[in-house]
Amino acid sequence: MGDFIRNRAANKARDCHQAFVKISYLAREWPPWWHESERIEMPVQKTARVVHRTAGRLRIKIPAARYQVAFFANLQRELLGAEGISSVTVNPTAASLVIVHDNSVDPLAACRGIPYLTVESTLHPLVVANGRTEGMSGRELDLVFLLAKFLPIVFARHPAAQLAEVLAEPVLRAVVGTMMRPQSHRSSTVAHEQAEEPMPIAA
Repeated sequence: MGDFIRNRAANKARDCHQAFVKISYLAREWPPWWHESERIEMPVQKTARVVHRTAGRLRIKIPAARYQVAFFANLQRELLGAEGISSVTVNPTAASLVIVHDNSVDPLAACRGIPYLTVESTLHPLVVANGRTEGMSGRELDLVFLLAKFLPIVFARHPAAQLAEVLAEPVLRAVVGTMMRPQSHRSSTVAHEQAEEPMPIAA
């Protein structure tokens, strides 16, 4: 009976020792596992498209970075460190940012200097097709920008939000440009359109 008790106690002690060894091993290995889960990954290569450009202001879109707040915060910090750039306004919801810069510098050069960003040199087709941009004043452009930036936030949960975001700025630019044009210019445009209509042929 005594041997049975001693053997059982020895087995218990051995089991406790093995459990202690396992716990000690896990305690040593836990920090690497923990740091592995917190490891900061390098940003994935993303493509930026120029959607609007005027003297001293550049607006670009990065569709692949939509809703990525950390990505835009990091991009904003890097661009603000570039020479000649005075402000960078980011909008992760619209996947866009606006760069205000000195006329003596090219902000696209600063964007191309960011390793994880590929910049397309051509303007977005919707912006190129709108010929009224060049004739718009700074006040009109500011109004268009604010409206185009505000609408995607209002309709963020709507299924058509993404389409509305793409069309918002060109459409608003056209509407604001029409509203802000002088009356005489609108009258001459209507007269020109009426003059181009074919005259009815008498029977």
